[in-house]
Amino acid sequence: MTKKQGKKVDMYSLIVLFFLKFDGTINGFQPLVDQVLILVAREKAIRKLLDEQGYGSQGKTLTKAAMRQLMIKAVMKLVKKGYAWALTTGDTEMLKTFGLVEDDFKISQDLLIVLMDEVLKALTDNVLALTPYKVTLVTIGVVQTMEDNFVAAKDIPKQKQALKKAVTTSLSKEIKLCDKTLEICDNLINAEYEDSAPAMVLEYNNDRIVNYGVNRHTMIRAHVYGLEDHSEVIAGACLNIASLNRNEITDIDGMGEIVQFKGGDFVLGIKAIGFVDTEVPFSIKRGKQMDIDVVMLPNILFGHVSFGGKPAVNFFVNIAGTNVSGYTDAFGNFELHGVPDGSGLLESSNEGGDSASIAFVMVNGQKLRVNLVYA
Repeated sequence: MTKKQGKKVDMYSLIVLFFLKFDGTINGFQPLVDQVLILVAREKAIRKLLDEQGYGSQGKTLTKAAMRQLMIKAVMKLVKKGYAWALTTGDTEMLKTFGLVEDDFKISQDLLIVLMDEVLKALTDNVLALTPYKVTLVTIGVVQTMEDNFVAAKDIPKQKQALKKAVTTSLSKEIKLCDKTLEICDNLINAEYEDSAPAMVLEYNNDRIVNYGVNRHTMIRAHVYGLEDHSEVIAGACLNIASLNRNEITDIDGMGEIVQFKGGDFVLGIKAIGFVDTEVPFSIKRGKQMDIDVVMLPNILFGHVSFGGKPAVNFFVNIAGTNVSGYTDAFGNFELHGVPDGSGLLESSNEGGDSASIAFVMVNGQKLRVNLVYA
């Protein structure tokens, strides 16, 4: 469930409580009563779906891939400050340590942890000198915790991912049905009670407001997804308005905001590891807020695996150093989504312990074919 959906679900609960409160008033208006009963049943169905998906007071659990992405974004902020400090002081050793770019972190998990530990140790050793740069034991500790959580996390089983996608799809359908039911209620309650019970109508209309948070500044809020049905949010995506030199990173719910700028015509750029760079033109008036939903297309690597001159059936395939993986089908074919840009290594193995690999270069937005032949 996205934050946007969560706000709507909270609103549905308020409306159900409203109708319980004014049950005696509306009881004689049967068309409205019928719609209220439908709404109550659908709100109950949504709560059941949320229970199935495992939502509670702690909210959503990050996938390991998302945790990796957010960890790298967080440490890069400290690395850039460390590099600026090293340039200022002329510390050549620290220039080498902090002279990193994001691509340097696109390595296997074991090597990534070694690199993270080296960087965090260098930051900690020089924390007094870095304090004016707002690099403190607290900010270093936050990144250390992110690293610890990443190491401890396990990849989500495909069965659980499939269940989550099915539940999220059902949730989207139920929300659309609830919205349709409430649209009918809006017309009925305002038409019937606007004159006879204005206070009740005012309370209903106030409860119907979906509050995404108060903001007086010009703001563009993007909800970034990896699938059309919005069942997969993209945490750690980079939002950018190049003409304003403004950037933001999407949070755990795939949401990011850029605020406090003059109105006008702009282009919002969105980048995420493993997805095609996306641009969304938009126009906004000063002081207004805008929500947009963005569905990003994945980089795709596909092809065929053969073993002994025959199709390699049900062989495991993965991109080295990432969580992108899958299996070949009955014809030895495979298709992997979310492949990072740049040089990569396609690996394959079977239950018998045989393995093979082949290098490739993924260009952003490309659907690349790679065939792998076991020698």
